[in-house]
Amino acid sequence: MSPDLPAGIGVTLLTCFALAVCAFSCLGLLVMRGLYRKLHYLAPPAVLGCAAVTAAIAVQEGMGAATIKAGLVLLVLVIGNPVITFAAARAHYLREEHAKHQKEGGR
Repeated sequence: MSPDLPAGIGVTLLTCFALAVCAFSCLGLLVMRGLYRKLHYLAPPAVLGCAAVTAAIAVQEGMGAATIKAGLVLLVLVIGNPVITFAAARAHYLREEHAKHQKEGGR
């Protein structure tokens, strides 16, 4: 029995979890109607999926350069995802308001 076998199982489980999170989020994007509802399905892959992949890298590689880089990517996604989601929602709202204003005759 290899000493890497438990680590390999952990990496496989973490990677499968990340894949499942991304797949269910894609399914949610397909099923939901309206941009505002769809925006909720962008966070799980960015946070949970990336956290699982980062953990898998940490299990596989140990505390090395790859794990630190993956952790930094996770940090950027955790901080940036709410900001980007808010910006997309705000841009859509402003576009709807502008279109409504144009329909009313530009008043």
